[in-house]
Amino acid sequence: MSDVLSQAEIDALLSKFDAGEMEIETDNANSGLKVKGYDFRTANRFHKEQIRTLEILYDTFARLLSNYLSGTMRVMATADVVGIEELKYQEFINALPAPVILAILRQPPLIGPILFEISPDIAYSMISRLLGGQPSISAGNAREFTEIELVLVERILRQFMPLFVEGWSKVIKTSISLDRIETSPQFAQIVASNETVAIVSINVKLADTEGMVNVCLPHLALEPVSNQLTTKFMYQSGETSKKQEELERDREDIKTRIERTPLDVTAVFNTTSAMVRDVLGLAVGDVLRLDHALAEPMTVMVGHLPKFKASLGIKEKRYAVKISDVLKEDINE
Repeated sequence: MSDVLSQAEIDALLSKFDAGEMEIETDNANSGLKVKGYDFRTANRFHKEQIRTLEILYDTFARLLSNYLSGTMRVMATADVVGIEELKYQEFINALPAPVILAILRQPPLIGPILFEISPDIAYSMISRLLGGQPSISAGNAREFTEIELVLVERILRQFMPLFVEGWSKVIKTSISLDRIETSPQFAQIVASNETVAIVSINVKLADTEGMVNVCLPHLALEPVSNQLTTKFMYQSGETSKKQEELERDREDIKTRIERTPLDVTAVFNTTSAMVRDVLGLAVGDVLRLDHALAEPMTVMVGHLPKFKASLGIKEKRYAVKISDVLKEDINE
């Protein structure tokens, strides 16, 4: 409470200040702070909502990747999204080792290619496991991948494709294809060097081998779906898909019920005219002459509507008709 001034003390200070008897001391404690310049040309192009949505999408991808690697490699495997960083493409490429596995992918409706990078340790570990070896293998002194190893890696990558599609299904429906595989960063120039990209870093562990896989998403590639990369849209699309699934189930249920609805099907001859007195005089054994030629087809009625033309015959000692034509409905009717 000693730091609180009374009203008399405040009045005395103000009077001294007005009379010029008191100097104001400036706080130089922050005088050593350095001001960092900000270049608006390098402003962040991915806003926080887009980064958060991408993190959710690739969390799903990482979980699917863990399950796939565990089942395929028959070892304990984990994959976790470490983070998403915004960089210039040149910075990302310069930080890559050589050799490295760089898969160039196409994922419409995204524009242009995207990049999927697998560290040498993880790549060698997967190759070793596919060939019957142990997954705990290190790249050691980096060497070029052989043609056989690249074929095996391509086979693995093609099996990764559905995982990308399923991961993105929370936001949009996509298709994905493998364009080519490069092992040298200088041959994987998918965008301009100064283009902004989002790098999704995923830490993968196969048994005792641990390494990173990265997904490089250029800003230009995400422009067609930028408005959809929000958690609000993602949850709304999820609710919409649920409603569509419910509508589809209802539609299938109605279709099944209609298909199982019984209908009266009747084969009729041409109509025949007769006098009332002739009809009243009919008795058992009388023959009624019909205005229907023997070779003329009969009309098959479904309910009260004529639907088919058919010829009369016998099958398994029972009268039957064989459909010969389908009657088209009159649009005017």
